[in-house]
Amino acid sequence: MSTHETARPFDAARAAFDAAIATQDIPQLESAYDRLVALPKATLDAHSPALGPHLAARLDRMPGWYAAFYAVLVGALVEWRADALACAPAVLRGTHRAFGNAVAFAEMWRGGFGPDADLPDPEETPGEELLARLEATLGDRWVTPLFEGWLTVHRWEKASVAVLADVRVRRALGSPDGLDGVGAGLDELVRLADRLEPDFGDLRCIRRALLLWEDEPLLVLDRASGTAFRLRVSGVSGIYQLQTLLAGVLIGGGHLPGDPPSAEAVAISLDAPIPLGRPDDLPTAVECFNFAEPSGRWITGDLSPDRIPVVGGVRRLVLDPPVRRHHYRAVRFLPRVSARVDLEAVLSPRDAAPYFAGVGPLMTREEDLRAAARGR
Repeated sequence: MSTHETARPFDAARAAFDAAIATQDIPQLESAYDRLVALPKATLDAHSPALGPHLAARLDRMPGWYAAFYAVLVGALVEWRADALACAPAVLRGTHRAFGNAVAFAEMWRGGFGPDADLPDPEETPGEELLARLEATLGDRWVTPLFEGWLTVHRWEKASVAVLADVRVRRALGSPDGLDGVGAGLDELVRLADRLEPDFGDLRCIRRALLLWEDEPLLVLDRASGTAFRLRVSGVSGIYQLQTLLAGVLIGGGHLPGDPPSAEAVAISLDAPIPLGRPDDLPTAVECFNFAEPSGRWITGDLSPDRIPVVGGVRRLVLDPPVRRHHYRAVRFLPRVSARVDLEAVLSPRDAAPYFAGVGPLMTREEDLRAAARGR
């Protein structure tokens, strides 16, 4: 099929979308979406540089429910070849609005139905019975945009992670001036996700994307040798990923004893292509360290790197011998984000001694769980 022939269905779908936006015709907007997503992936890929920003610029002109679906399409186009920086303001602005509405909806629900009442499942299409219950209990306080925000959180999360995979977007969002057009900075988006997660459920994808380190200084203290290491870390989104990369640098580099991870495990933890959908093809690695805070609290593999505390302006991590030799699959939690770990300095036990002064003994697992229960 010629390029001209493949362009015809695309041009028709885009024209239908533009007409729907111009007339605010919701059925036509739905139809245009169906026509766009039905196009061959190769066609969407070819047109993604222009189509992504075109759709993103019109998200604000759609009702929230439909904007969320189109935002996911924008995210997919970014994962092809659309410019993330051009698409990000509209996507993150929509995310900020939806998350804020979802928080307000959860608060309204608790106020109307009681603090222990189960919130609606956001993955299910609301039925007439639920809508009638909302109207009857909440009356005029029930506002459709708030409920739409609740129902579309995961779609906005998915779209946001796609644009946040681009380091330019993260840097702009985290800068003092923020990313122009978003209406919220990085800290505000993290705060909203933190407020929403207890009611909504797992939002770790967007949290980890927002909290990715960029050129983050890290001081690593190896308790057994008394040695310390100054490193600089970027793009690491998971503790197991950091475990693999630190073992590669410190053990593989001959600075600490032990068996280093395979070159394949290190590569896939940095930037090598990930066999998505084929988890059995991922290389296996073995925990070489037990990660801990200077307080002695454990930093387990299910946590994100932002759990590593800042002490004296620098994140500080303590290494102990592994309590259990846990096997795991080496991978990047955010596959489209490349990582980097650079060793900048090795401090001898004498030079490192001041940094060990406030380090507590490693807690037992039982002590750690009790400390967690106390919120310490």
